[in-house]
Amino acid sequence: MFHKALWYQNYKQTRMVVWILLVLYIVHLPFQTLLTIESWRKQLEELSLYPDWSLEILPFEILGIFSRGILPFILMFTIILFACMLIGSERNTRRMDFTFSLPFSRKDLFLAKLLYGGAMIIVFHTSNFLIAYWILKQSEFSYVLDLVKIIQIYYGPLLGLLLIFSFAMFIGTISGEMISQIAMTVIFGVFPPGFGLLLVYFFEINFHYYFIENFYPTWIENFTILFYTFNHPESVVQLLYPVIGTAVFTALGIVLYERNNIEHNGEFLIFKVLHPIFLIGMTFCFSLLGGMIFTSLTPWNVQSLEIVTYWVGAGVFFLFSYLITKRVLRMNLLVKNK
Repeated sequence: MFHKALWYQNYKQTRMVVWILLVLYIVHLPFQTLLTIESWRKQLEELSLYPDWSLEILPFEILGIFSRGILPFILMFTIILFACMLIGSERNTRRMDFTFSLPFSRKDLFLAKLLYGGAMIIVFHTSNFLIAYWILKQSEFSYVLDLVKIIQIYYGPLLGLLLIFSFAMFIGTISGEMISQIAMTVIFGVFPPGFGLLLVYFFEINFHYYFIENFYPTWIENFTILFYTFNHPESVVQLLYPVIGTAVFTALGIVLYERNNIEHNGEFLIFKVLHPIFLIGMTFCFSLLGGMIFTSLTPWNVQSLEIVTYWVGAGVFFLFSYLITKRVLRMNLLVKNK
C-alpha cells in the first residue's frame, strides 16, 4: 500500500483534481479568514460612531470560517470527484486492466488509493487550518477562538470529509464506471432523510397520518453521509460516528474490491446480483417521487383528487423509471482506447 509506484500512478491520474482541491482549501480557510477579519474591522469602524454599541461576534460566525457556507459544499463535491477519478475513471478507460496486472494484491491497490487520497485531504486541511488559525490568533479578534472548541472547527470537519471520501471509494467498488459512482455517492449520501420524506408524504396523502414533529428522528442524521460536510460535534463521543463510518466503508471497500469482476467495467454496476435490488429500489423510490410531484399540482381546494393524482403520478413514474432503469443497468460506457 506504500509502494512509491502506486502513489505516483495515483497522483498522475488525479493531479488536476489534487491541485483544484488545494486551491479550494486555500480559499476556504486562510483567504476566508482574512476576509472575515476585514469584515469585523469594518463593522468596528462603523460602530465607533455609536459609543453605546459594541461588536458582538457569535459562535456560528467562527464556525462559518472553518466549516460552513458554499465552500465546504464545493469541497465535498471535489472530494467525491477525487475518489471517482481514483476508481471510476479507471473503469471507463480500461486503465484498471493495467492496474490489476501490476504485481500487487488488490487489497494493496485499494489501500494505496485510499491512503493517498486520505493523506492529501489531511495535509491540505491541516496545513490550511493552521494558517487560518494563526491568522485569527494574531489578530485583535483572537478572543473569538474561545467561543468554539477545537473539535468543532478542526476534527469534526476533517473527519467528516474523510468519511465522505471513504464512502465514495466504497461506492466505487460496486459501481462499474465514473458517472454511476458519482450518482450513487450523492443519492445514497442523502438517502435516509430523502426516503423518509417520500414515506411521510405517502402516509399523509393515503392515510391522512400527519407527523407533527420532524418527519424523521434526529438520529437518522448520523447515517446521512453528506451531512457530515458541515460537521460540528459538541463532544468527543460524536466524533466516533465518522471514525466508525470510515472504518466500516474501508473494510467493505477492501472486501468488494478484491471481488471485482473487471469484465463488467463500464457498466452501471460491477456485481450482477445487485441488478434486481437496484431495479426494485429505484423504481419504488421514483414512484413515490412521482406521486409527490403530481399531487403538488392538485389545486388546494380540490383535496378529494389528491389520492387519485398521487397514484396517477406514481404509475407514470413507475413505468418510465422501470424502463429507464433497465436500460441504464444494461448500458456500457467503456471507452475503447486505441
